[in-house]
Parts: sequence; structure tokens; C-alpha cells
Amino acid sequence: MGRLLDAIEQGFIPAGSVVLVEALDRFSRLKPMAALRNLEEIVSKGIEVITLEDGQRYDASALGDQRLLYLVMKAQAAHEYSARLSTRVLGSYASRTAAAKAGGQIKRRNPFWLTSEGRLIPEKALVLQQAYLSFSSGTPLRLLVTQFPEHFGNRQSLKHALKNPAAIGHWQREHIVTEEGKRRRVKGELIRDVFEAAIPEELYFQVQKLLADQSDPAHTVARKFPLAGLLVCGSCGANMVLLKGGRGQTNTVRCSKRMANTASCTNQKTIPVPVVGWFFYETMKPFAFRAYQRTKLPETQRQRIKLEGQIDQLRQQQARLRRLVLLDEDDVDAQADYQNLVHQRQSLEQELSALPTTLDVEEVPAQEFYRFLRGDPFAITNLLQLAGYRIICNQTGELVVSPDDLVSTITAAQYVGYQRRSGLWEIRLPDGNSVHVDKHAN
Repeated sequence: MGRLLDAIEQGFIPAGSVVLVEALDRFSRLKPMAALRNLEEIVSKGIEVITLEDGQRYDASALGDQRLLYLVMKAQAAHEYSARLSTRVLGSYASRTAAAKAGGQIKRRNPFWLTSEGRLIPEKALVLQQAYLSFSSGTPLRLLVTQFPEHFGNRQSLKHALKNPAAIGHWQREHIVTEEGKRRRVKGELIRDVFEAAIPEELYFQVQKLLADQSDPAHTVARKFPLAGLLVCGSCGANMVLLKGGRGQTNTVRCSKRMANTASCTNQKTIPVPVVGWFFYETMKPFAFRAYQRTKLPETQRQRIKLEGQIDQLRQQQARLRRLVLLDEDDVDAQADYQNLVHQRQSLEQELSALPTTLDVEEVPAQEFYRFLRGDPFAITNLLQLAGYRIICNQTGELVVSPDDLVSTITAAQYVGYQRRSGLWEIRLPDGNSVHVDKHAN
């Protein structure tokens, strides 16, 4: 209606035009006087409104004859119908909420892996399980979207599924609030054990922690160059970016800040990709093993993550209920619900404090780890990036691993240059010996 009135006001719909409406209740479900004002604004511009259901024509003359009474009656009926419909929807929502809290089955629109009654659809639940397991093992969101395009249209829809507590059987209620004229969804009450769970709670909360780690600080999502985000300028800390070589030329990496503005960084060194590729391969294995091992959490650590996630959920629910209690101190039900949440949180906190403080380590078979290394290179570098592994590229040509808290074959090397006679790049090791690599080190 707002767009229609605006178009008429600006002259896009000129006098002599006709607005066709299926029925009067499709024209407006506002109170009769408000509906009349909208109609008057339209017909006063020389535009007719025709309701196809009954063939009535409304123009400026209709506001002064018996059609006005007919219009008021229809507008009142439309408004009352809208009010009844809204009451039924709210009543249905309230009854489903009460049934869910009581442990009964409800029917609603659910995520793709659940039926409307909250039962798992086995083949679709398997997709969700694979997405959780793959993401927890380092597979980037972008690759998961390409693997399951029929279920995830983009990274945002995948993240929404990974964050949805329906995966562990809980119903996260939401409601619409209007702030400064803008409507947005906010989280409401969390009702537990409403649906069939698709994944264990330990895996769910592990993924929540990984998602939080990815967003702060934001990491580089490699698309074509697997080492993107792992190579850092030693002078300014910016990422080193890939420079495509021309015909017969080798790809190199260079500081992104230096490329954008020569005054912003002094590091003008370009390093061939085969050189950083060789250095990466020689240094990354112990870091990759530690990062991969962390995805295979021992039982104690899984329980810790699960309890911390449950406590965080309860804190969020407490914050929402606290606002209700402050608004109405006489709301006995809200106070009782708040105290119940406090007791639940305290119980979980006691359980958490009782867990052993020493973290046992889950053993990863060597065969399984090397199968991971032979897999998707983007998954490997994504996991390394999240674990903090970086290769510092200095303007002297020196390459240094950060952090240096693990024993590796080497932790630093010096790129010397290209040997034209042999057609190889020379890399000098800390012990004084040299290594020569060719384009196949890429």
C-alpha cells in the first residue's frame, strides 16, 4: 500500500488509471477509518479501485453515496478477520510452545534434515553429520557448500545450519523486534529436547568454538592458492599474495601492502612459489599433526566443550529472563524460571570444575594422519591457519616458521636466488648447506 500511494503521489500512476483488487480484504485489513483514508487518497487523484470478487467500482463519487456504507461494512469485516487470524496464529504458537516444554510432539516448519514432526530424515541427517564432521576436521565452508549444493545455497546458509541448535534436538525460539524503525530477529527462549538429535552435543559445541575462532580474528579463505593466509610479510605483517607469472614465467609471492602502496611497506622481495612451497612442505607436518590431533578430542575435552557450551546457553537465557524480571517484578513465573536456570547453571559449573585439569591426548594413527595430508590441500592449510601456523617472509629472503614451539626438520631458511646454469632455485639452510628446488616443488 505504501508503494502504491507513493507511486500515485509521484505521478507514476496517472489519473484515469484503474487499480484491480481481488477483494476488499486484499486492499486493506486496517481499521475501517484508516482503510477509508487510503481509498480517499487514491480516488481523489482520479484513479478507480475495482474489487473483482463483487464487481464494485470505487471512485470519488463512491464516498458520497450508498457504496460508502457497503465499503465500511466490508472494511470492518476484513479488519475483524485479520484480528482473528492473528489471534489464531499467536494461540497456535503458544500452544506448541507449551506442548514442547511438556515433552509432547509438535508440528512446525523445520530444517531440511527434520520432518514437520521433528523426526530425522536419515539421508538428509547424514548430510548434516558429514558437514559437521568435515568442518571440525578443517574443511573450509566454501568447499562444503560445493559438496552439498542442494542443501546449502551459500556459506551463510551452511553457517546457519551449523549454528542451529535443532541439530542437537533443541528449539531456539525467535521473535521480531523493531528498533529505530528497523525490524530484526532476536533469539528468544531455548526449549530443549524437542526434536530428534542428528549429532552429539560434544561435536555441536566443538563446531561452535571453531566458528567463533574463525570470526575473531577473521582468517583468509583460500580459493585458488592453498598457501593464501599462511604467508606473512616480515616487515608489516600483511599477507603475501600470489603474482601470476607470464608465459613461461614462475608464479611468485609478494607483500600485498607493498603492491598497493610502495610507501606503506619496505619489503619489496618477491619469492618464487616453488621456494615457499618447498619450505611449507618441510616445516608444516608437526604443526599439521598437532592441529589435526586437536580435532580428535579426547573424552575429557569433549565433555569440557559440551559443558562450557551448555553453560553459555544458560547464561544467554538468564540474560533474556533478567530483562523480563526487571520489567515486572511481580511476574512470579519469570522469577521461578530464572531461578531454575541459575540452579541448572550452577550444577553444570560444578560438573565442569570436577573434570580433570590435565588434558589427555587422543592418539591419531600415523596412517590416518598421512591419509589426511594426501587429501584436500585447502583443508590442510585452513586447519593450519586456524592453529596459528605462519611462514614469515622477510625482505632479506629469509623464511621463518611461526610459532617455533615444535621440533621440525627446519624452522628457518634463506632464499638465495635462481641459478641459471642449473635452472634451480637455491635455498641456504642454517647449517650452511644448500638445497636446490625446481618448479615441481610447487
